[in-house]
Amino acid sequence: MRMIGLIRQGIASTQFFLYGKKHFTQSGYLRHAAQYEDPRQHAAVVDANDPNNDGVDLSGKTFLISGANQGIGREIATYAAAKRATVYMLCRNKERAETARREIAELTNNANVRVLLGDVSEPSHIRRVVSEFQDKEGKLDCLVCNAGALFNDRRVNSEGQEITLMSHLVCGSYQLTKLLLPSLKKSNDARVVYVSSGGQYNTKFPDWELAGSTGNHESKYDGNMAYSYAKRGQILLAERLAKQQPDIAFVSCHPGWVRTVGVEDAFGDSAKYLEPLRNTWEGAEGICWLTATPKKNLESGEFYLDRKPQMKHIAGPFFTEGSYTKNTDVEVDTMMKKLEEVCGV
Repeated sequence: MRMIGLIRQGIASTQFFLYGKKHFTQSGYLRHAAQYEDPRQHAAVVDANDPNNDGVDLSGKTFLISGANQGIGREIATYAAAKRATVYMLCRNKERAETARREIAELTNNANVRVLLGDVSEPSHIRRVVSEFQDKEGKLDCLVCNAGALFNDRRVNSEGQEITLMSHLVCGSYQLTKLLLPSLKKSNDARVVYVSSGGQYNTKFPDWELAGSTGNHESKYDGNMAYSYAKRGQILLAERLAKQQPDIAFVSCHPGWVRTVGVEDAFGDSAKYLEPLRNTWEGAEGICWLTATPKKNLESGEFYLDRKPQMKHIAGPFFTEGSYTKNTDVEVDTMMKKLEEVCGV
């Protein structure tokens, strides 16, 4: 049975790479973008008279974006600020966050760019950050769960919990969303965007011990698979919350293969196999569309790349869905119960 599992994993991973070379690269982005019906900006900030200005106005909207001081998160924050939204940047490092906030505010001429300091792998930080936000704002129109980590070695938070799972899924997506639901429900156009990854194509969400590399799994830690587990979990979370909260749009998405500090740190020289990599705006552009398009244009519960819903599984023969990466309803029930237990919400 173990050999069969290894073979099926090998097929899933190989097809993920081949599919990614076609769709997740810069070449894939340019091909997809050529099919857009709506205008496409070439940067997060463009002149009002630019013929490619998408014409979006987010005045009166409030955004909260995690991991917003660099990379894709910073592009999303810059876009929202340029479109006149009030933007809260949830970041871990005070100095980098304040520098990014100041630069975004100056670039967009928007004084309503603010920082919330917190580590998205720490449950206590999420509780404090949400309290601080709700003391300042009556509603939240868009939550973007973008922050996370990918390490080659196993690392834990202050409570001894593995950081990749906690930052991407447990605290950074589930807990943050659950605690902000009252604020989201006060908006008539609310949406939650989980920045997932094509890495989810490698696997289904496993049992909790493997997902968090605890018990017998601790010594066999695989950073790439830990990341894939968390990213699959985000997709399942969006599906489940879309059913539970029909008045709010929940979507997951993939930025493609993007040249970021995180990718360079995680993959090193191996990143060359992902070329041609997208630049940060090309990775963020489709996500910005998800945050700004009228909610009626979104298919809640779906997984997006470059403005379009995508297949969630490609593990079958010739990139068909297959069954290897699919979770049963009972497995998702178990995941949701564990998320509730860990976070207390």
